[in-house]
Amino acid sequence: MASNDLGRRQTGRKLGLTGVVALFSGLYALLLISGTPKDPFVWVQLLIGVAGIAAFFVTNFQTLGENFSGRGTVFLATSIVSSLLVAGALVGVNYIAVKKPHSWDLTKDKIYTLSTKTTDLLHGLTQEVQVLAFYSPGDPEYGELDSRLRQYSGETDKLKVEMLDPGKHLAEVKQYNISQTGPRVIAKLGAKEARAKELTEESLTNAIAEVTHGTSKKIYFTKGHGEHGLDDATDRGIKQFADALKSQGYTLEEILLAEHKEMPADAMELAISGPQTAFTDGEAKLVHDWVEKSAGKLLVMIDPTLVSGLESYLLTWGIALDNDTVIDPQSQQPQVAIAQSYADHPITSPKSGAKLSFTIFPFARSLSKKNAPAAWTLTELALTGAAAWGETGPLADAVQYDEGKDVKGPVTLAMSATTGSGDAESRVVVIGNSTFLANGFFPMSSNRDFGLNAVSWTARDESKITIQPRQRQSNHLFLSADQKRIMTLFAFDLMPFALLFAGLFVWQTRKAR
Repeated sequence: MASNDLGRRQTGRKLGLTGVVALFSGLYALLLISGTPKDPFVWVQLLIGVAGIAAFFVTNFQTLGENFSGRGTVFLATSIVSSLLVAGALVGVNYIAVKKPHSWDLTKDKIYTLSTKTTDLLHGLTQEVQVLAFYSPGDPEYGELDSRLRQYSGETDKLKVEMLDPGKHLAEVKQYNISQTGPRVIAKLGAKEARAKELTEESLTNAIAEVTHGTSKKIYFTKGHGEHGLDDATDRGIKQFADALKSQGYTLEEILLAEHKEMPADAMELAISGPQTAFTDGEAKLVHDWVEKSAGKLLVMIDPTLVSGLESYLLTWGIALDNDTVIDPQSQQPQVAIAQSYADHPITSPKSGAKLSFTIFPFARSLSKKNAPAAWTLTELALTGAAAWGETGPLADAVQYDEGKDVKGPVTLAMSATTGSGDAESRVVVIGNSTFLANGFFPMSSNRDFGLNAVSWTARDESKITIQPRQRQSNHLFLSADQKRIMTLFAFDLMPFALLFAGLFVWQTRKAR
């Protein structure tokens, strides 16, 4: 009978040790890891803990006084107190680390240290700048971006950073016109905003600098000649193109050139998109002189058959608008030209990204170089395949290439021209088609990228090039929330408390012998 009581008490003690460890483990998981009692792992631990301690008291109630007076109990109490002190110290250190984070860059080249340009800019902020990043925790870029923005906000209390999950902040997504393919990091200062398409330090810093320095980003589109409408949602309109430019942070405004003697001072770029009637000589001269004398930035998109009034002025830069219509027999519709090859140029092949795929130009005209001035550098941006040609005769159901009359392929569909350098550089892009940016064609193939890149490069705003840059390759392990929680519980709860339990179990077993 006595041996049975002894065995029952020893079993109760082991269950009590199990209960104590399970209780502390459950409380640790509840307070520092899981954060909610609804977690099944937490309440199972707490139930085991309570049950084990209850079993100890039931089986050892009559001998508690003797147990608490023994030397072993003093040793156990000392161990428990020491463990609690160590655990408290760890909790305190973790709390300080969360509230006062600090990191060290031990790489040789300090690749994880912000540049002097960035830190000087952040330290010099006198007004609060807000940075909104529309990324969800499931996005591959989330971790790196969150870490980088923490670095930024750690340098100044004038930077307020918010990571917004697009799936949960639908109103903000609509308000800021956020798209999956466009920039999703916005720097704001009052009514001014700038967008960083790339997640590099350079792009983020430039966005902050832009709102603090008040850089103008207004693009004027001509009107009054039957141009595509910025707000026109029909197939002919370019509303999708305009919305994409707005999502890049540009301000768009229409301008009637006949009402101006000179271009507005805040004009970052002038775009001429598919006029149906000719510009007057005064309007054309205003555009020409702005480019020549004021380092103007001009994007011209002219469809076939139209005499635009710009021809003679474009020729002064070496660009000729050919009087033809491009026929491409390799296309499903011969009058829809396909750009199959591109120049090595920032519009078509950014240094940080891959080249465009084919671009669709419905009902286009060809361009050619003619006596380009030495001061101007011309680049043929996009060309058709060799089978295409520029048809100079009337279009019929069956057209064919006429040697010596038509323009032999491959023909040029878009061309750029530059002169000067730095802030004094003039840039011109001419495209023999405007319909490729109309709502019906804008989403197709590389039309979107080609159009947006043409605007960005012409405006000397290459940071807005839309082709995704290649990121430095690395191996990532993506875990779901449950997988992350299980790994955290195993590493910081189960393993250490299991070791503690093993030690106490061995101690209790030896003590019972």
